[in-house]
Amino acid sequence: MRRRRLTAGCAVLAIGAGLLAGCSEEGKQDRGDCEAITADLDWAQPSRSDDARFELSGPGWVGGDSTYSVQLPQERTLWLFSDSLIGTVDEGGTPDPGMTMVHNALVVEDDSGQLSTLTRQGPESFLPAPDEQTYYWVQDAKVEGGELLVFLSLTQQVGEHGFEWERNTLAHVSLPDLEVTEVEEGFEGPVAWGAGLMTTPTHTWIYGIEDREEVKHLHVARAPAGSLADRSTWEYLGTDEWEDDPDESGRLAKGVANELSVSPFRDGYLMISSDTSQAYSPKINAWTACSPTGPWVQPQTIYETPETQGQHFTYNAHGHPELSQDGELLISYNVNTFDFQELMNNPTIYRPKFITLDLA
Repeated sequence: MRRRRLTAGCAVLAIGAGLLAGCSEEGKQDRGDCEAITADLDWAQPSRSDDARFELSGPGWVGGDSTYSVQLPQERTLWLFSDSLIGTVDEGGTPDPGMTMVHNALVVEDDSGQLSTLTRQGPESFLPAPDEQTYYWVQDAKVEGGELLVFLSLTQQVGEHGFEWERNTLAHVSLPDLEVTEVEEGFEGPVAWGAGLMTTPTHTWIYGIEDREEVKHLHVARAPAGSLADRSTWEYLGTDEWEDDPDESGRLAKGVANELSVSPFRDGYLMISSDTSQAYSPKINAWTACSPTGPWVQPQTIYETPETQGQHFTYNAHGHPELSQDGELLISYNVNTFDFQELMNNPTIYRPKFITLDLA
């Protein structure tokens, strides 16, 4: 089912030659007087019609995780997946012998809802690995300056199925043909930027996760509108002020996951993330704030994933405001299993699930 852009209390209105934003874009954590932080959020509801979008038999993508989305020109939606299973499956979910896993893949949805998979020949990852021991997982993406900018996590293979994050990179992808033109290196520091992106009239807000300890911490940077690709324009929120040095970036919240979303909500902002305060928690939480930087109020649990049981677990929930119906937020989360052989025997386990949150 095709969805329309979310209409929220913080919608941007064009007035003459200027723009009026319904939400504050204050950079400091000093606002606590908005209606958004008092909201008592409802329990989210499963969206089977959105689940069905990815119940694919192939040939092409038949399972994967991350599930970021971005609107492309020509009324297309691009879905960005990290580890993905490529091949065909029968009605019972049994894969063909040639099914393979790649570390990232793109799925393009046209204006009729038709889906097509983009990988390199082989099949191999759409964004090729730098060497035999590393690969790229995708993060959030944005169309800017006539190209698609995709944040990537350069990941090190550890053992047969283990991994370790190394650093951020940024891919430049041409439009409308979706060809990789450059993978930009040079990100330093412990924060994985691009866990979520949000655009307001004056800035792009870049949310990052520090995942070097047992607890994951939220960080935020901002770039002037239209300047996301120029990292010299970025500023990082420190203890109380914006800093030019990424090493001065401060911790803003904890218990968030490696993927999340922030979007306008009433007269403030709404952050959606899987709960990581406990290992493999089934909870999906929502935080609210009056500013894109917080402070984020105590999270509310809006859903518990029924798939989390036995060997199965869920993770990396985030919203898709650009695909949401008026007055609600469409949210995806990923499903996986600790039993890798089970996954290879039944790729249908490895598909995103969707829920909708009422924002009225």
